[in-house]
Amino acid sequence: MKLIHLFLFNLLFLFACKKDNNPADNGTATISAFACASGSFSLPATAGVAYSGTATVPYSGGNGKTYTAGSAISSTGVTGLTLTLQAGTLVSGTGNLSYSVSGTPSTAGTATFPLSFGGQSCSLALTVNPVGGPTLPAVYAKIYGATSITFDGTWVTIKCNALPDHKSAYYPAANPLHENYSGTTFGGGTFAINPNMIATQNITLKIPVNPALNAAHSATPMGVIGVAINGVPLFNQYAAGGSPLTGEINSFDQWWGHPQMSGIYHYHVEPLYLTSVKTSKWALMGFLLDGFPVYGPKEENNTDPTGCLSRSHTCDS
Repeated sequence: MKLIHLFLFNLLFLFACKKDNNPADNGTATISAFACASGSFSLPATAGVAYSGTATVPYSGGNGKTYTAGSAISSTGVTGLTLTLQAGTLVSGTGNLSYSVSGTPSTAGTATFPLSFGGQSCSLALTVNPVGGPTLPAVYAKIYGATSITFDGTWVTIKCNALPDHKSAYYPAANPLHENYSGTTFGGGTFAINPNMIATQNITLKIPVNPALNAAHSATPMGVIGVAINGVPLFNQYAAGGSPLTGEINSFDQWWGHPQMSGIYHYHVEPLYLTSVKTSKWALMGFLLDGFPVYGPKEENNTDPTGCLSRSHTCDS
């Protein structure tokens, strides 16, 4: 009888251990910090209008473990929406969790979702606009690599993680988009990899929907000056410190981009993947911080531009 009781006790203990109040991480995936304040949504929400989008929430201290999809979380404040964790694998370090969001918000205001993952908790907020609020111009939908695009009637706010959707020698070896490369790069030089590696970023750009030409023609700043349609930042034509790009050109990978010291992958020159695979030499490439669009290096008839304002191309903003 004692053996039977011991067996039943062990069986009950086993099932008790398997129970998890947060089934999304299966007791193995852990993070050290959860940044709901930096979370973003792929689409704006409007009261009474059916919503279907994605929420992205940054984390740090990920332990590289795989996790399953979570249960639906109902919104509070503004009700009518649910948010569900999508299955995935943590980055060993800093990354993002993705959630699907759907439903019809009951009213204008703030929809709040209480999130818990990997031993950390935070509250994610979605602003629900009133009916008749500002409508995001359709052209910004071409920025397919953004994690979030919102519009308040004057400013377009674009968030991105700076992860290229093409292969690169700068992705870590374990990443499926890693590809070794040895060959020529932009300008015909031989590719020489730099010591930096691509890392997930949380970049926010706020640009005017109605740009105005700067009569002073001020110099562009160092660092991020715009965003390409695949969510990769655009940098100006200079290397660090305002030096000529001459010494850096050979570190541009097979698609003519590279990461700087903190892992921000970016383009200084023509984004070859966009002009040769995703779109064309004359298509929209992205937007600058001043609101002006950036196009490819050719005209629609595949000829070179001949003037500063040639057809749809703005050469100096």
